[in-house]
Amino acid sequence: MSRFKFRLQRLLDLRQKKESEAASAVAAARNAAKAATRREEDLVERRDATRQELLPAAGQTVRVAKLHEIVFLVRALDDRVLDAHTATTAAERSVQEKLGELGDAMRDRRILDRLKDRRSVEWRAEDARQEREVMDAIARTRFVDGKKPQPESD
Repeated sequence: MSRFKFRLQRLLDLRQKKESEAASAVAAARNAAKAATRREEDLVERRDATRQELLPAAGQTVRVAKLHEIVFLVRALDDRVLDAHTATTAAERSVQEKLGELGDAMRDRRILDRLKDRRSVEWRAEDARQEREVMDAIARTRFVDGKKPQPESD
């Protein structure tokens, strides 16, 4: 008979688009978190290597001014590591937020998908019922026409 038409199809399309955008945002947030983690790891390695280079060997004599300089540099590197750690934590928090948004978007889309499926099943049942009614009407007409006396032809 007629084609199935879901009244909320535009809304479903918008929800699917929103879910796709949320998935892209999750991917971008994960990439940013990985980059922040790599930066933090690089800074930790650089700080440790610098500390090993600058610190005097055991038993070696060093001037106090040189030790102050070493402490200043190591503290500066520690501050950079701390900043990188803060950025990494913020990026990971962002990933979690984006995952929550993705979950919400998926839930919203699934609700409309289920509604569309239900409406489609109902439409198919109604379409089949209407088709049966038409077929029954045709069968009744033929049956009644078959019962009518036929004019005799010579």
